[in-house]
Amino acid sequence: MIVQPGGDSRGDHGSPDRATAPVTRRAEGVREHAVTRVDHVLAVSHATSGAALGLAVAGFAPRIADVYPSPGSVLTFAAVCAGAALLPDLDHPSSVATRRFSVFSWLACHAVRPLSGVVFDLTRGRRDHGKGTHRGLTHTAVGAVLLGLAVNIASATWGEPVLLATLFVCIALAIKGLDALVPGPPSLVIAAGLTYAVQEWVPGGTAGTAGWLGTAVTLGMLVHSAGDAVTESGAPLLWPVPIRGRTWFPVGGPRVTRFRTGGAVESWVVAPALTIGTLVLAVLVVPGVLPVFVAVRDQLGRLLGA
Repeated sequence: MIVQPGGDSRGDHGSPDRATAPVTRRAEGVREHAVTRVDHVLAVSHATSGAALGLAVAGFAPRIADVYPSPGSVLTFAAVCAGAALLPDLDHPSSVATRRFSVFSWLACHAVRPLSGVVFDLTRGRRDHGKGTHRGLTHTAVGAVLLGLAVNIASATWGEPVLLATLFVCIALAIKGLDALVPGPPSLVIAAGLTYAVQEWVPGGTAGTAGWLGTAVTLGMLVHSAGDAVTESGAPLLWPVPIRGRTWFPVGGPRVTRFRTGGAVESWVVAPALTIGTLVLAVLVVPGVLPVFVAVRDQLGRLLGA
């Protein structure tokens, strides 16, 4: 066996050595499984954090102005926020957002990455490094606000078609993000059914979100970046504010509080806590859900006590 400098171990005919090929395949399989698992855990955390924030904002914020939104408005806002919490990773070719809509999301990814790279090069500080194609423009507060404003303007101008399209895309992303928890039929089929159900069967439908549904997009993207900020890598949330010679400074908490993406803390603490929090908020803030929950609880109590 001859080992070429800087190359692979190869036999006399230039093919991979038979003794090492099975090991290489096994190593690649383990690595692919590990990446897939991390991606699933991360997607669950992003989707549930977006859903929880969306429920909290749609359920409680309007009450400050003595406005009580319809069930349709609360669910639409929360679902869009959950799906939008996966959008920033359109700048990564193997993310859930990029893989979700086949050629359409692939094209979006290959538009976002170069754009982010160009903006990075034009605005980089003296201490910034890298290409800026991942955890770049889509992970900034400015990027989130701009996309949210675009959706607000579009939904106020064209109404229902924009609302339904935004809801469908975000539900599909959220469901795909939750595949690790609730694997099932293709998420596009489920998303289409749920979008129809919200519009036709849930009181209020999507109508009450025209002109402000983009706020859910912005919040979802921001909660994604905030989630990245508490991992070991951080996120450039405050771009283009210069910090320590870097306009793309990776904002994050103290190093002692950061955890590894897809690690034990996220898998066993963060993701379960967010899931439980989302369910509790859904019961508390979606109009009509709490009475049903109480009635079911009381009925179960009577059955178990009988």
